[in-house]
Amino acid sequence: MPSNARPVMYIFVNRGLNMSAGKIAAQASHAAVEAFRISKAPLIKQWYSGGHYTKLVMLATSEQHLSTIQEYLEARGFKTALIIDEGMTEIAPHSKTALGVEIVDKADEHTRDTFSQFQLYKDEIRFSVSVDR
Repeated sequence: MPSNARPVMYIFVNRGLNMSAGKIAAQASHAAVEAFRISKAPLIKQWYSGGHYTKLVMLATSEQHLSTIQEYLEARGFKTALIIDEGMTEIAPHSKTALGVEIVDKADEHTRDTFSQFQLYKDEIRFSVSVDR
């Protein structure tokens, strides 16, 4: 592996399910664990050596979009792990919530070409102000 490698873990989260922040955190954590599990040992070692454990949480807009992302990534040679919720708390059983991708080298041209088209997951900040008169 090149010394200029930039190991990173990509996690896709399905925004279309309107999960709470806590639910998103749990599903992204499941995806991260599975992504680590399917990653290659040399990249894991380099990921650790950097001390940053970079993870990028990316946007999927729906279950169909998440499935399409998975098919696309696997067709381009990346291993993925789809997270399907049991439906015990706030969403329907068997909902596709997140997708973990093996740790990859972000400096690699194939990786850059593959992942550059995706958007980071960003939530709108919502707040309200009440004024006493």
